[in-house]
Amino acid sequence: MTNISRKKTQTEDYKSAHKHLTDFIAQLNKQTAEYLIQELLSEAEQVMVTKRFAAIFMFNNNYTAYRVSETLSISTSSARQLYLQFEKGQFNNLLGCMKKKEVTGFLLLLSDIITAQVDMKARARLMNRTSR
Repeated sequence: MTNISRKKTQTEDYKSAHKHLTDFIAQLNKQTAEYLIQELLSEAEQVMVTKRFAAIFMFNNNYTAYRVSETLSISTSSARQLYLQFEKGQFNNLLGCMKKKEVTGFLLLLSDIITAQVDMKARARLMNRTSR
């Protein structure tokens, strides 16, 4: 669960900081984006964001909340909550940003993760893919 200070941030201050952060992120390349993720986010936050990202793409490809929960090792209530947000269209902008080739590659990785749970050949493919 995310912990946010109870002390309210001035709305204008937050909006300004958010705009600066967004502008900064927009200028990143692949290598510097990796630095941002590794140095700004804790390991738990990185895992949480990655699982949330994967869940959104799985829902977009007709996976059930149960399958998402089992594949990503998230609670069924978290999967259902994300699915409700997905159904309301809250991730449409994010989904629209991905190029078809990137989506295909990501879905192949998810497929290997799912299959690796029961198939040794798929597990070997997954291990080979992640060791690069």
